[in-house]
Amino acid sequence: MNTRAESAAEPPEGDPTGSSDAPDRRFDGPWLAALAATVVAWTLLYAVDWAFLTPETPIGATVGFAHGYLLAPLATATLLLDALSLAERRVVDLGLFKWIYALVALPAPPVALLYYAHREWLVPGDADLLGGP
Repeated sequence: MNTRAESAAEPPEGDPTGSSDAPDRRFDGPWLAALAATVVAWTLLYAVDWAFLTPETPIGATVGFAHGYLLAPLATATLLLDALSLAERRVVDLGLFKWIYALVALPAPPVALLYYAHREWLVPGDADLLGGP
């Protein structure tokens, strides 16, 4: 196990020539699908919490904790990882906007819809964006 970050110039362990078929990307993953699932779960829990529960009850506190302290940061992290993955693949770099979306997503994860619209606006019609890495 190695605790330091590998540089792009160093070959991966086990491959002394440095020739590999796929580039080593740090941010690959199904981030858009994870973001969509997290935002849907957050929205459902928030709606149930707002409409039916009171914070004084154990179930109300549990649901409030789940959407406020578990799902909202998870949505923020997946939004950032998706933006970093796009930049790493040299598809599009959102620059400062990714951090603005992330800060707004902490209290309100449905801002991911605006992030997705911005992402599609920058690179319209690219089917590979939805297919993952």
